[in-house]
Amino acid sequence: MPVSETIKKIEVKDEFRVCPVCGHDSGFSVSLQHLPALRARIILICPECGARFDVDWTIDLQNP
Repeated sequence: MPVSETIKKIEVKDEFRVCPVCGHDSGFSVSLQHLPALRARIILICPECGARFDVDWTIDLQNP
């Protein structure tokens, strides 16, 4: 299944394990979208249907 070009914003409450698009319930794959200042946004990808989700998580890419 091809990965969607669209990234949907979604709010995580208690747990985000089930894809709201296809119902896949075994979690997500992860990709990183580079941001300025050595940061990256974490994007979750459904391994079943390819839907992508922005859960508003970012990480610091600098070494400590």
